This record gives sequence, structure tokens and C-alpha cells, in this order.
Amino acid sequence: MGHKKSPRIVIYVRAISGGAGKNAVKYANILAEHGNDVILTCGHAPSLNQYIPDPSVQLEVFGTKRNLSAVAPLRRILAQHDPDICLVVDASNLPAMLLSLSACPSRPKLILREALSTWERTQMRGLFMRKFKWLVHKFGYRQCDLVIALTQQMVTELRRHWGVPENRIALIPNGVSVEKHPDPVCNREANRIVCVARLEEQKDIATLLRAFAILRQDITCKLSIAGTGRLEKDLKNLSGALGIAQDVDFLGHVDDTETLYAAAHLAVLPSLWEGFPNVVIEALAQGTPVVATRIPGAVEILENSGAGLLCKIGDPHDLAGKILQALSQDWDRAAIHNRAYLFSNEKLEERVLKAVKA
Repeated sequence: MGHKKSPRIVIYVRAISGGAGKNAVKYANILAEHGNDVILTCGHAPSLNQYIPDPSVQLEVFGTKRNLSAVAPLRRILAQHDPDICLVVDASNLPAMLLSLSACPSRPKLILREALSTWERTQMRGLFMRKFKWLVHKFGYRQCDLVIALTQQMVTELRRHWGVPENRIALIPNGVSVEKHPDPVCNREANRIVCVARLEEQKDIATLLRAFAILRQDITCKLSIAGTGRLEKDLKNLSGALGIAQDVDFLGHVDDTETLYAAAHLAVLPSLWEGFPNVVIEALAQGTPVVATRIPGAVEILENSGAGLLCKIGDPHDLAGKILQALSQDWDRAAIHNRAYLFSNEKLEERVLKAVKA
């Protein structure tokens, strides 16, 4: 009797960088570790030293920056490997796969793993581009056999705005490393606040700095910001103008964020938008409560959880008030960690394997 052939899966993401690239590698590793023949393809891979594919994953880097430029090499891969499943990470990368599918000798199952709210991104466009993008996404979703959503709000949007049937949607939040039995002893610095984020407009660090300036009128506290980005100089200038520079540490890129969170009293995420904020889970995994803006992913993690508080988007006074409340609150660190475990890599693995096999 012959052995059953392992499913062959081609994963495509434009770049191995940021959240989409990180999760493309994570999905590839999960599927490869469970006996699937996985080919991970991308245009370029600037963060390959951070997000490392398992040795059993075949990596194909095309040397392209744009999705359209990736079509020809992607078609070659599909023709060569004749996959059973094609998995695309982020709807913005779906057109490249759709333009390449005809190269497959037989039609594979097509799975899209969303990264951000496509509906919200579409609404940010001008009228002409909004209509064009609506048509492109509407067509793309119709071609998918399964769409993986990160949040319940994404599930609702997929059904309401894009007409994706419920039986073709799987809710799979991001996963992070969470110890089942964490070290209960943590030397936390009182009133030390941490924020791990790129220094870009999306993360709205300027509002956090303004909130911190308001907060310091009431209590003595310190703020550590871990991350780099185009706005670093402007944000440092703003902290000086607000008179808080002596209490704000810009740490640059930090590899060991676990230690940073474990030593902090509180973590903060002031983002204007996110898909599913890994940093919230990473902080909770260290027993550290989080104050985050009321963005969909943070709401689903924190609301009524006993693990953190939510504030208005872009409102420094509300953010300052919630930080002060959180610093004054007596938190159950074990309960916070247990909340994080619902979004652990182990849970992610279970959900991904169930969705792909369905």
C-alpha cells in the first residue's frame, strides 16, 4: 500500500517584514511541522534574520518589491509544484496570486489570511480608487475558498460588506509565545510605563507623549518607548517641547521585549488602527496590564477581561486618565497571564491546522 501524499502548500506574502511577513513565516512553520510540504514565497525578505522559517520550509525569495513583479516567478513556482493549497497573507497580496493561479495544473484550494480591515482601508481612498478597490476586493473574496479573519469585527465586515458566507470564514487571532507556568516573581519598577511600537503615524506616539505630560502633573512616572521609525526625531523634539524629555527613554529597537514588559508596571498601545495587536498579548503574557486605544483587536482582547483598560483614539486626556487608573489599580497578574494564553502559539497552531484541514 502506498503512502498518502503530504499536502503541498504554497504561501505568498509580498515581503517577510512587519506583521504580515511574521505571520506568513509562523503559518509556514506550523504547517511544515505537521507534515505538510510547504513552499514559502515572497518578493523580498528584509526581516529574515528575525522571522526564521523552519528548515523543512522551502523558501523562495523573488527579489521583487511590487506584487505585479512577483507574478511571473510565482507562476513558475505554481506550475512546478502543483500545490493542493495556496495561502495568501493580506488581501493586498491576493491579486498577485489570482493572476498566477492559471499556471497550476489543477485548481488548488485558495485561502486568504487577512492582516487588516480591508473595508476600513478601502474607505480611506478617494472616490474613484474606493470604487476600484471595492471591485478588486469583491472579486478577490469570491475566488477564496476560505478567508481567515483576525477579529470578530473582521468576520462581521467580511459578511456584511464583502458578502463572504459564514461557512467560508475562520476566526483565527494572532498567537504569541506564552509560558504555561510563568515565573511569579517579577521585579517591577513602580509607575514604569512601556510602549513597544514603530515610530510611525499609525502608532500615534505623539498622543502618548501628550498624555504622559498630563499624567506627570499628578504622579511621578517614567516612560520607555521601544522602536524605531521615521518620526523618531520629531517625537524626541516633542518630548522636549512638552518638558518631559528627562522622564522619557527612547530605547530604539529592543530584541528582548519580554524582559521589558516583565519589569514594567504598565504597557500602553496608543495606535490609530491595527489588525490584531501582538504587543498587547506579549505584555499580558508577562502579567503586565495594558491600556490600549479602542481599536477592534484590542477591544476583543481587553474588554471585560480584567487584563487592561481601553481609551478613546487620539485623545491624550482620556489616555492619561486610563493610565492613571491602571497604575492605581491592584491587578491579578495570574489572571492577566491566563488571558494571554487564550492567544498563545499553541492555540494558534490548533486553529490553523483545523482551518486548513477543513
